[in-house]
Order: sequence, then structure tokens, then C-alpha cells
Amino acid sequence: MARALLLSLLVRQHMALKEKFRAKYPHPWLVWEAGAWNVPETTEGNVGATRLPLTDLRDCLPAGDAMCFELVALAERGPMRMGRASNNALVINDATVSREQLILTPRPDAGWHVARVADARPVKLDGQELPEEGTVLSPGAKLEVGDVRLTFHDASGFDERISRIAAQVLAQTAASR
Repeated sequence: MARALLLSLLVRQHMALKEKFRAKYPHPWLVWEAGAWNVPETTEGNVGATRLPLTDLRDCLPAGDAMCFELVALAERGPMRMGRASNNALVINDATVSREQLILTPRPDAGWHVARVADARPVKLDGQELPEEGTVLSPGAKLEVGDVRLTFHDASGFDERISRIAAQVLAQTAASR
């Protein structure tokens, strides 16, 4: 199962680690954007942002936060499935997502290919229907599955996003003093 971390936690890590953040997380990410999302119904360790029991976690998720899935491509791991079912590598606990929705396949060039599982709900990529054969994800690509919005980031794009948010947090902190 892929590890998932809250965006707010990653921003705090970026602020603490600075240059070392990129070395710690040198891979692409799939970000489940802020919205009405739920913690997966499992005791597995795919919610890596906290040590709180999942029953306590439901009540303390920051409003407007996002869940970030690490896309670590290991050759022996092969394709990763995403969907509502707990047996998926990436669990999206949302009724508008099929039990098995997408297949993400690592490519030799460090990129990712995305395809919809047959008979799964429709998927949009950057506002257009995802082609039947799937496609290679480009940095900043936006996937829409039902009510769920996902953004694909390569390592540098994710680092830029985190840096931008960290700068905003620091500016707000300085302004409130």
C-alpha cells in the first residue's frame, strides 16, 4: 500500500528540512485535493501523517488540507491500483469513486501512465475524457473522478508547490506578530 501524508505535515517538514526535503522525497506525488474526503476505513498504515488511531483522526483533519500519495516506482511493484476498496495501493474513500478505478503504471523514464479500469466510472484528465488506452501523466495533470480531484506532480513541481505554501505560512506568521 502506498504511503499517504497530509499536505500540512509535508509543509512543516519542508520548513524544518529546507534543502534536505527534496532529497527525502525525490519522487512524484498524486495529491487528493481539498474537499469533502474521508479517512480510509482500514487499520493499514496508508495514513502516514499521524500516529493517532483512525477513530481519533476523523475529527482532527485540518479544513482545506490535502492528502498526498507518494508515487514511489519500484520495478518489482509494478502497476498500482487506485479506488475505494481497501485492497488498492491508493485508497480513495469516496462513494463517487469505483471500488477499482484507476491503474497507475511506472514507466522506465520515471513517468507514470494512467488508465481507467474497465467498467469503472468515467475519468477526466485536464477536463477531457481519459482515453480508453490511458495516457502518460504530465506534471500538473488534473484527474477528476466523481467528486474527487487529484493533481499529479513530478518531484520538482511538488517541491515548488510545498515551497510556495511554506512561504505563505511564514508570511502569515510574520504578519500576525
